Amino acid sequence: MSSTSYLNSLLKTDLTEFAETSNLSDYAGLRKAELAEKLDSHLKRNATTLQKVPSLSEYYKRLGATNRSPMKRIAEKVSDTVDDVMQNVAAPATAKKTRRKTRSPTDDESVTTDTEGPLSALMKTPGQELSRRTSILASNIPLPPSPAVVTDAIDRQSKRIRTSISHAYDRTRFHEYSDLARDTMSSTVTINVLAIMFEFWGLEKQLLPNKRLTHIGPIPYVKNTSTPIMVPDLFQLLGHGFWAPFSFWLLTTVVAPALTSYFINLPLQQLPPHTAARRASIKSNPHVQFDPFVFNLTKGFVAYCVYALHFQIIEVAKNATVAQINTAVPGGYQGMLISSGIGAAVSLYEAVLKR
Repeated sequence: MSSTSYLNSLLKTDLTEFAETSNLSDYAGLRKAELAEKLDSHLKRNATTLQKVPSLSEYYKRLGATNRSPMKRIAEKVSDTVDDVMQNVAAPATAKKTRRKTRSPTDDESVTTDTEGPLSALMKTPGQELSRRTSILASNIPLPPSPAVVTDAIDRQSKRIRTSISHAYDRTRFHEYSDLARDTMSSTVTINVLAIMFEFWGLEKQLLPNKRLTHIGPIPYVKNTSTPIMVPDLFQLLGHGFWAPFSFWLLTTVVAPALTSYFINLPLQQLPPHTAARRASIKSNPHVQFDPFVFNLTKGFVAYCVYALHFQIIEVAKNATVAQINTAVPGGYQGMLISSGIGAAVSLYEAVLKR
C-alpha cells in the first residue's frame, strides 16, 4: 500500500491529528480526501524534519517502500485513479445529504465513516488484483533448472553416449581381429615374409612398369584435370626381360636360404630323434621345419657375395641381370643385408624368450 492509499484508508480524526502534529495550516474546512491529499504533499515536502516523529513513522515507512518498488508505484497510480473516480461519484451524494441535515462535526464524521468502507475496498482491490495477476504471470514463466539438475542431465547423456559407443565397438568385433593380427605379426616367419615382399615390390616396379589404361575426366569442384589410371604392363611376363631377373632374385633370396635352413636346423635337435613323437611335433608346429636364424644368415651371406662381390659358382645370370636386380631392390644389396640382420636379431630374441 502506498503512502497516499495509507492516508485515504485512515479516519478523518486520524488525519486531523497528523495535521496538528505536522503543523499543517488551513485544514479545518477540508473534506477527508482533500485533507489527505494536502497532508500527503505537506509530509513529503517536510520529510527531513517530520520523519523522526513517532506517530508519522508508519507513513514514511510506506513512502520509502513506494519509492523502492516499481510495482508499488503502479498500484499507487491505479489506486489514485480509482480514488478520483469515486470522489466524483460520491460528491453529489454528499451534497444532497448536507442539504437535508444540519452540518455538524458528528454528521461529517458519520458521512465519512459511511463512505469509507466501500471506498477503501475499491482502492484496495486494484492492488490485490495486480498482485494476483503478477503471481500468476510469474508462475507461468519457466524458470531455469538448478545446477544440480543440469549436471545430472549431462551425466546421463554422457553415459548413454559411452554405452552406445561401447556397443558399436563390440558389434564390429574389432578387438578379435586386432588380437588375430597381433598373433600373426608376432612371428619371425611374418617378418621374413614382409622383408621379401618389400624387395619384390621394388623389383616389380622396374620389371613391370605401369602403363596407362584409361583416365577419369575432370570432376567439377574437385579436380579440373583428368586423372590417368595406371596398371602394370603384364605383357612383360611373356618376355625374357622379366623372368631372368625374377628367377635369379628368387633363387638367391628365397630358395637358397630356405634349403640351407631346412638342412641346418638347430632347433630340430631339441626334439626326440627319428621317432613318432618327433614327427608329431613337426606336424603340429610346421615352423620348426626351417631355422629362421640360419635362413637370414644365408640370405645375407649370398646377397653380399652375389650382389656386392659379383661372385657366382656357376654362371647362372649375366652381370647385367645382377646389376638390374641390385638397382631395383630398395637399398640394393645393403637393403638385403639390413633385412637379413633384422630377421636374425628377431630369431635370436624369439629363441631366448622360449627358453
